[in-house]
Amino acid sequence: MSTYTQSPRSNETTSTDGRGSRIALTIGFLALAGAVLVAYAAPADGYETSLYTATPLPFWLGVVTALLVAVPVVIYSPRGYVSTAGTLLAGGAVVAIAALPIVRTYYFYGTGDALTHLGWTQDLLDGTLSAFGLFYPGIHTYSAFTRQVLGIALPRAMLLVVLSILVAYVVFVPLCVRSMTTQRGAVTIGVLAGLLILPINHLGMNYMSAHPITDAVLLTPVVLYLLINYFTSHTDGFESRYPVSSVGILLAITLGSTVLYHPQQAANLIIFFVTISSVQFGYRLFFPASRVTEHQPLYGQTVFLVGAFMLWSIGRGRYQNSVNAVAREMTSFLTGAAGAGGAVGSRASSLAAVGSGLVEVFLKLFAVSAVFSALAGLLMLTSLGGRLRDSPDTDAIVKYFTIGLVILIPYSLVFFVGSISKLFFRNLGLIVTFGTILGTIALYRYVSSLSEFVSADRVRLVLSVTFVAMLALSLAVLFPSPYVYQPNEQVSEATVEGFSTTFEYRAPGIQMYGVREGPWRFQQGLRGVRGTRTEKIDRAISGENITEQFPENRYFAVTGEDPVRETLVYDSLRYSRQNFTALEARLGTHRVGANGGLTLYLFPGTNATVAANGTTPTSSASAGAPAATPTPGDGAGPSPGAATTTTTSPTEAGPTDEASRTGTGTGTTASIFPDTEASAATAGPEPGGSAGPPVTDPPTSEPIFPDTDVPPDPASRDENGDDSGGGGDDGESNGGDEGGDEDGGGVSGSAAVELTAG
Repeated sequence: MSTYTQSPRSNETTSTDGRGSRIALTIGFLALAGAVLVAYAAPADGYETSLYTATPLPFWLGVVTALLVAVPVVIYSPRGYVSTAGTLLAGGAVVAIAALPIVRTYYFYGTGDALTHLGWTQDLLDGTLSAFGLFYPGIHTYSAFTRQVLGIALPRAMLLVVLSILVAYVVFVPLCVRSMTTQRGAVTIGVLAGLLILPINHLGMNYMSAHPITDAVLLTPVVLYLLINYFTSHTDGFESRYPVSSVGILLAITLGSTVLYHPQQAANLIIFFVTISSVQFGYRLFFPASRVTEHQPLYGQTVFLVGAFMLWSIGRGRYQNSVNAVAREMTSFLTGAAGAGGAVGSRASSLAAVGSGLVEVFLKLFAVSAVFSALAGLLMLTSLGGRLRDSPDTDAIVKYFTIGLVILIPYSLVFFVGSISKLFFRNLGLIVTFGTILGTIALYRYVSSLSEFVSADRVRLVLSVTFVAMLALSLAVLFPSPYVYQPNEQVSEATVEGFSTTFEYRAPGIQMYGVREGPWRFQQGLRGVRGTRTEKIDRAISGENITEQFPENRYFAVTGEDPVRETLVYDSLRYSRQNFTALEARLGTHRVGANGGLTLYLFPGTNATVAANGTTPTSSASAGAPAATPTPGDGAGPSPGAATTTTTSPTEAGPTDEASRTGTGTGTTASIFPDTEASAATAGPEPGGSAGPPVTDPPTSEPIFPDTDVPPDPASRDENGDDSGGGGDDGESNGGDEGGDEDGGGVSGSAAVELTAG
């Protein structure tokens, strides 16, 4: 036995039961408790550019203290209650960081797909949508259940669900290691490896926005834990009432749940399970004396998973569109019409535009993952060479995982082509999950071998420093931030209230535009997806066209985070500071209202007359017909008791069309936001040029990274009846991941749009 795994009793007494460890743990727990209290006492009062820099420094000092105490205690004390306490302290510190949006009372997290998932969940609660109408209802039903049981707001319930899934990942990674090997030292390393949360890469795997494919991958260790124990469970049909073990039943239930969380992850597991079943069949045929033949065959579970997947997916439009998109992109790649890594190439140019590059971002996102992947690769080579020499069960299970990955990795590379290349990073998150488990076993083997030549204390010291460094690198990229050229995905309460009022009282028939994309996601998050029309709020005005004149009236919504994201995070790649400041000086611009989280402007068109309140223009200036008075609650006008907006004739309207065009008029507006004063932007000279043609489509250039890309093609949403309030055959109206907001950037074209679901 190596000196790393077993020390003399005197050393064990000193490291495990010593007074120093207990004192250090006490300090660590107090520091962690203080850190959480400090964070809770500093709730977010607006949009924060970075969650990391906005969180008070004492929180970080407390968490760092806890980790600096916990990591050495776990490594130096591999057994006993002190080790357990150290494990709880380390886990508590990481979970405290992961829970920051909840602790600091963010209203919600995720401005893209997460808002659509929030809307779907609200539809479930309202009874307007059945769980069977969703392609991946797992996280939605879980969130609805949590909301009903705890009696809390739905956005907060969804954040708690996402956090609980991450906690499951942290818990089950070391449990998988424990089930694969009997070595306690490997489990110790597995505890720390699980805290690294390596699957998150912000290219196809995101946190902590609600994202079904990410959640499905983070739950993979639960599946693997049951799978490992299923192999070694034995059931005699003559001694048991049922010819299946209890672990087998739990595994089948978990596999069925995986299909509901995301069918793409279920498809990955099908590849993995079919491979293992083939290995077992081959060993039973050619090597009947092998340990593999003593394991429970996986045939039944594989058939069940395939059946559940086909029963749930076949016949759904989204599934068919996804298959067609992959086939189309593969055909284009094989014929030379499309290259590999298209999404990566587009991001490389965007990164270069802001003074960065792929190498820098790769090191930030994948450096630690690369270390564990390399360790896992060495273990896989050792297994394939038959030189593992561990326990028979460990050898067999490592061989299962090795051969499974040998098939799964090339299968994943199929997605690294054309416009769907970002989907590869989803599968990469799954591969890294396997790599974390196998890399842990490999690291333990090498550390144990090294401790035979170097003192155990020196090995432990190096291991402690290494894991502290890896934790720092990994946790720094747990949330999107300017550090990785991504904006904080915080949704502030002020922004939600602003959009809620806007959608209720805006004038009918006027298109609403936004920065990068229209506010249709907020419409879905606030009002649900079913029956919610978005064709009037799904487009953007590019930065260079903000000051242009358009034939028709247009709303332009600017959230509190838009200027920060565009100028600080994206370094004015699409919108500059001047673009935003020019809004107030734009010809005839009406600032309809502002509440700190949302500012709503009305751009009067050259062919329409705008009422003085800026909210209810006439339907046709040329016809001279009076504007209809909007009715409350239909997104057209105020209800009784709300901020008043009046409908006036063109002669009463204040700035006329001519005044707006020449800059001589003054727009007087009545605020549609509660508790805010009406304000108006005085029309002034239009900076930078003459009137140009209207811009009805958002810019098509690729952003730096996901989550803020061009909106999906409305035509692709209409295919499923999205904008007519139906949701097509899947009930997934206008949203999901169709815009690619959480996946690594949107893609033009309906085929790729459909494929990015989840």
